[in-house]
Amino acid sequence: ITEDVLNVMQLDHIQHRVVGGVEKRGISGGQRKRVNIGLELAAQPSVLFLDEPTSGLDSTSSLSVAASLKRMGSLGMSSIMVIHQPRYSLFTLIDDVLLLGKGGQTVFLGPATCVKEYFESLGFTMPEFENPADWFMDVISGEVANQEIPDFRPDMLFDMWEKRVSDCLSRQPTLTTEGGREVNDSDDLAILAHTLSEEWHRIDTNGDGVVSSDELHRLLANCSNVKPDAEVVSELMERMAGTDAKSVTKKQFTEYLCSLRGDVARDANSSERMMGLRSSSSSLTESDSEVGVDGVDPELGDNGQFPAGLAAAQPRIRSMVTAPLDPLRGLKRDTPGHFEQCRILALRRLVQWWRMNTQRALFLAALALGAVVLAVLDAFMLSTPRWSCMALLNLHTALALLLAIFCLQVFGGDQPMFWRESASGISVPAYFFARLSVNNFDIIVQSFVFTSVYFLIRQPGVPFWVFFLPFLFTAFVASGWGYLVSTLLPPKHGPFVVSLIVFIVCGLLGNPSSLAEFLNGGAVEFVVSMLSITRWSIAMNFVQADDILQPHPENMNDKYMLEVNKDVFSRRDFGIGVWWTAGICLLAMGVVLRIASFLGLRFMHRDKQV
Repeated sequence: ITEDVLNVMQLDHIQHRVVGGVEKRGISGGQRKRVNIGLELAAQPSVLFLDEPTSGLDSTSSLSVAASLKRMGSLGMSSIMVIHQPRYSLFTLIDDVLLLGKGGQTVFLGPATCVKEYFESLGFTMPEFENPADWFMDVISGEVANQEIPDFRPDMLFDMWEKRVSDCLSRQPTLTTEGGREVNDSDDLAILAHTLSEEWHRIDTNGDGVVSSDELHRLLANCSNVKPDAEVVSELMERMAGTDAKSVTKKQFTEYLCSLRGDVARDANSSERMMGLRSSSSSLTESDSEVGVDGVDPELGDNGQFPAGLAAAQPRIRSMVTAPLDPLRGLKRDTPGHFEQCRILALRRLVQWWRMNTQRALFLAALALGAVVLAVLDAFMLSTPRWSCMALLNLHTALALLLAIFCLQVFGGDQPMFWRESASGISVPAYFFARLSVNNFDIIVQSFVFTSVYFLIRQPGVPFWVFFLPFLFTAFVASGWGYLVSTLLPPKHGPFVVSLIVFIVCGLLGNPSSLAEFLNGGAVEFVVSMLSITRWSIAMNFVQADDILQPHPENMNDKYMLEVNKDVFSRRDFGIGVWWTAGICLLAMGVVLRIASFLGLRFMHRDKQV
């Protein structure tokens, strides 16, 4: 279905480009309109409603949009749209048109090709060389005089139409099949020339009106979505501009490619080659006409049997020839299974991930800078002990806050797109796991960068993997909070809510100076143990530092804090040790938050999933 939509909307040559926006220019305005329509077509609607799809476009781009919708109509899909000031060739593509006057009352309802005849029957005369579509609007607004009604007012058109309808109903009703005209070669040629012109200006950045061989190579690649080899480019340049040509003008490029729609291309070399092409075309036509004459296929033998080499393919070939053509066959699809959808969505997310390299680099730089500042403060300015739990609190809280904010974009950035796809049958588990799988790489890399930078400067005196693993658990839980908030709240509220949550679960509930009061049993200890990240992650770092460093502080305050921390973090180890208990609790927190995030993604905002 994706390839069908790209072909029908004439977007296949730009399918790998970024749409762009205000800050970064991407595809053109007309192409952007067709992309918006294509998003709806991918859901295979039976009726498509469009509100001014041609507004802001030039006349040729508008014609291209209308022609694409006309082709979709031939495949069984109805399009209903509001449109203003169309060119007449676009207006006549419409099968039935409803013209409304002031107050929303009907002035005309019927085939677009009959509007001019209807108004002329009422006594209006259209000036020569006037755009009929604009003239219709002038008649409805009362800007055109009526030769038969001197005191004509626009509101009279309502009564005239009601009278016409009444007269038609009083007669024997007849079934009319008259509609708008079909898209013809002239329309296609105008659209093609406009598209080629857009691609030309994308390559000819200096505006000199000519392109070199290398520029022509890129231009042809953009137009066809296939990179031609140097020999093909050289031959096309020769055909467009003549022998030994070093450049091609816009007129030569456009005229030659547009002429390929006919029997003979506008070859710049020789008339003999043009005549050769015409003869070749005639020969092909005659050869084609031989197929099926008198019911005999030239590929069959004299006895009407398939040759020996094609005998195995006989059933398939006959079914292809005799099968009835179904105009809707190309738009019918089988929804892929869960694993296939997961693969497709993961590939799409990887493409999006790659396009975010600049933002990712900036975020990694911010993480590294934060680690440098904290390491310099702890090692050189404050001279905190390497086992200090307050220093660990600052580290874990900073990492949790930054990663939770980063993970808001995983499900919050594309909410409208997800709602649309969910309503069209996308597998929510596949969408969820595909996005999480790609984002896990970012979580690991960001945690590693933050921890390693601090480790190199601070030199905590423990093996790196022992120091790093608790931070990885912190990142796992913090990212879960980011996922959950992004599925429940609008993106604009996400950073504030996540900051508040991290401040509570890390800074308040997990503060080592307060844990001695919190961990005395009862409901408070249960809440702290279930919600606080640093209550467990700091314990993992501290017990390993205490075991490896064997600290003996001389300062009385440090001695007191060391004993308090030993007492607090040794509680509730459930007989398997603080390290394993804390790791299991943090792992459980992250899993529960991801389950809650999936439920939020699945069941929240159901009213928006039309």
